[in-house]
Amino acid sequence: MFLDAIPEIPREKMRGVVKRRNIPKSLCRSGSLKILLFVQASLMWAPVYAQVVALDKGQSLYEPRTGWLPYLFATPSLGAAIGAIGFTSGFLQPQSSVFGTAFVTSNKSALVSGGLFNYRFGESRFFLDSYLLLDHFTDQRFYADIDQTPTIPPAGSNESNANDFVSGISNEATFYLNLKYRLPIGGLKDDPVAVYRLDEGLLGSGPKGGEKWNPLTSGQTTVGTRFFYTYRDLYDFSYGPNELNPTEELLVARTNGLEFWLDYNNTDFPRNPSRGSRQLFKLTSDFGWLGSDNSWTNVEADLSKYFDLGTSGWFQQQVLALDFWTSSTPTWQTDPENDQIVTHRPPPKYGSTLGGWDRLRAYPTGRYNDKSAVYYAAELRLIPRYRPLRHWAPMEYFQIDWWEVAPFVEAGRVGPDYNSDLFYKDLKWDVGLGIRMMAFRTVVRLDMAYGKEGAAAWAMIEQPFARQSDP
Repeated sequence: MFLDAIPEIPREKMRGVVKRRNIPKSLCRSGSLKILLFVQASLMWAPVYAQVVALDKGQSLYEPRTGWLPYLFATPSLGAAIGAIGFTSGFLQPQSSVFGTAFVTSNKSALVSGGLFNYRFGESRFFLDSYLLLDHFTDQRFYADIDQTPTIPPAGSNESNANDFVSGISNEATFYLNLKYRLPIGGLKDDPVAVYRLDEGLLGSGPKGGEKWNPLTSGQTTVGTRFFYTYRDLYDFSYGPNELNPTEELLVARTNGLEFWLDYNNTDFPRNPSRGSRQLFKLTSDFGWLGSDNSWTNVEADLSKYFDLGTSGWFQQQVLALDFWTSSTPTWQTDPENDQIVTHRPPPKYGSTLGGWDRLRAYPTGRYNDKSAVYYAAELRLIPRYRPLRHWAPMEYFQIDWWEVAPFVEAGRVGPDYNSDLFYKDLKWDVGLGIRMMAFRTVVRLDMAYGKEGAAAWAMIEQPFARQSDP
């Protein structure tokens, strides 16, 4: 199983002979593959269209809305790459959308993903999302222990070394199927399809939300469940940045299960909120069935608040956005004689992790992972009145309505227990600046952040704190 066969390499002999050892299942964490510009955006395009329908003034809900975009990019871990992304909305059903993207790279990596979102069952309040991701990366990274010495902090822990990672060739297949029910209360009391009309990219009209906190009269309340499946393998892997002798072993991890969530989004416009709040609660479980490597359960809460600061001579919209997120794994079991030996913990992409495009953006994806985590963030989102790209002919295809600057600050940490120390002691931090645009009636962002371990840049679709549930 994945990481059960990772060979033991003592730190003082990392360039020496590989020895065998056993490591508990699911010890690896989400890869730190940093893909800039349109690639991260293409991977996460789908959840945007799963939430709301945004139309320009005079645009019909019943006419297809399409777009596509070729892209080029280069990173140290992928080399040069070429790909394309495309979507269509209002085709199968007025509110549904289909999305797809694919790319290939000079170092023989490749990715293809896509799905169908917001498909409605007849005239009911039930909606379906489906998503499939297949990739092959020749330089993938996971934060995993290279030994189990009790005196050394585990890889990914709050005190861990940034070079405690495993990297190699990795394949992944991820599939999920969402079933959502939109409660007949608040802004969706009369119609479960949330349609918003925009005026030059800013909210003109839509379902009621953000004025007062009352699920019965304001906002959107959704309950849902997801079936998820992920297969991931790793081979020709080595430890840390300097290991020169990769192994030829194949490590495999499989997880599947169900996620349940309750989402009360009481904002004026979920795709780009200017006021209101949101509360999201999730429970995710792998029951150890259907070939899964391990059983585990994780719980999360995500709370965000938005303050409309009005307008000024320079800015058409000014918003203060705050977020608090916390997560814990109650099934987590640690060996009393060695806290690096853990069972019933989530595998890569799941659980209490920090780092990546949404939380602690100066750090690689999955850089920090443990039983529990907390995260704090604040952003000042400013939309200038000066909009040079709106009528610039080369950019007209992308339907850019506005651009935005967003300075932000973040802090958070992971820990082996859920106690008071988790909320304030030895917090990791970063500061950054986001440059964002409303294109195709969707927010596209490039966030640059700096922290204690360096800097990173991430391109993404949708504002931070806004996604219902990551794929």
